Amino acid sequence: MTDKMKRNILLILAVSGLMLLTSCDDWFDVRPKSQIKQGDLFSSEAGFRDATLGVYTLMASTDAYGGNMTMGLLDVLAQQYSDVTSPYTTAMSYSYTDKAVESMTEGMWRQCYKAIVNCNYLIKNCDENGGVMNASTRSIIKGEAMAVRAYLHFDMMRLYAPCYATGSSQPAVPYVFEPTVSAQKAMTVSALCDQLISDLVAARELMKPYDPICEAGYNETLIYDTEDYLEDDGFLLYRTSRMNYYAATALLARISLYKGDKANALSYAQEVINSGKFDLINDALIAADKEEARHYGSNNQYSFMQSVAKHEYIGGLYVYNLKENNSDLYFRDHQGGQLRMSDTRKMSVFGANGIDYDIRAKRMFAVPNGSNNEYCIKYLTGTQIPLLKIGEMYLIAAEASGDISYLYTLLQKRGYPNPADEGTGLTALLQKEYQREFIGEGQLFYFYKRQNLGKIPFATVDASQAVYVLPLPTDELEFGYTE
Repeated sequence: MTDKMKRNILLILAVSGLMLLTSCDDWFDVRPKSQIKQGDLFSSEAGFRDATLGVYTLMASTDAYGGNMTMGLLDVLAQQYSDVTSPYTTAMSYSYTDKAVESMTEGMWRQCYKAIVNCNYLIKNCDENGGVMNASTRSIIKGEAMAVRAYLHFDMMRLYAPCYATGSSQPAVPYVFEPTVSAQKAMTVSALCDQLISDLVAARELMKPYDPICEAGYNETLIYDTEDYLEDDGFLLYRTSRMNYYAATALLARISLYKGDKANALSYAQEVINSGKFDLINDALIAADKEEARHYGSNNQYSFMQSVAKHEYIGGLYVYNLKENNSDLYFRDHQGGQLRMSDTRKMSVFGANGIDYDIRAKRMFAVPNGSNNEYCIKYLTGTQIPLLKIGEMYLIAAEASGDISYLYTLLQKRGYPNPADEGTGLTALLQKEYQREFIGEGQLFYFYKRQNLGKIPFATVDASQAVYVLPLPTDELEFGYTE
């Protein structure tokens, strides 16, 4: 291992260690109160809980899923927006060497590997010091850490390595499975997919006997009572704000489809769909949610997107100040980072029927107060960003089985009275639905890459390996590779 490689790996671990060794207050708020030693952190169940929540907070940063890996850079690369401002203008033409774009791509890489390293600390300490926890909490925390680690590695591979269909035998990204400064030899894309599937299968086995979401009658509640927080400070509440058993299952469906294993992709997607834990939103569910919110004194201000989060998110992230720190950053009239889908682009994506019927077109866009333009208001209310949703399971099931009725079910729930009017060709309709379903979520670019489209819709340049494979950070080129 070269000195440069050692320095790079040590830098990532050092920064990660600082995050790991700070208190839960430091992760969640921003007002540092104290620092504690790693040994102290993992000397109690409360410390393990704090460390688990800290990983999710790293993921929710603007560098990662709280910004550029969802509503920001990745949706710019997918041409979801027609009008953007600096620093995203050059990203629309895939100028990855531009300093502003380079800063964003390097930020995504570093933030995700920080979270991966923290997952490894959790897993290691579950094995070595997990006796301070009860068996159920220990299994859930270790299973979650393994599932999160797989989620992060998969997205790093989808961004910084060739896709499976065109480069399964080529090197992927480093698979970092322990908190170590030793260089990791890069697996191939195919081998890394298999490793991540193995990890997720093990994660599911750990979580299934204990995860509350697996219990009969489990239902996400809008607001929990004080008594619900008495056990473990409410650590196991709001399971869809974390990687739970079904989130691991949904990720298995996503990875299986990615590698062309349609049989398993269908099986995993059907398991989530048939679980009865998740629903495609409809007017009755929205009305019930508003009534529940009114019961808790919210003055009927409960929003459509909060209902979507409650019923459709399989796994997501709590994001502190989601509106002020994230949604307003991208979707308001201001000098930095403005992203907008024009009326013309919106009509092109949704079509005439969609503009009239589609609840996404009607409920996810508005002119915010103080603004002169219509913007996406998906994250204007609520506190969650999705990582995996039930809508995607219908899309995966349709593609894996070739049965277009899965798509028609999704379209009907989205408001189309005659779904077949949107088309009878599965491939074309899948692309339409990915464009509509994942606005502000960062998944559309991955779809185009997996399909190996010669040109991304609305892009001004042809697609190629140079478009679909983001360059590794300049000072991380050696990270994870042996010579």
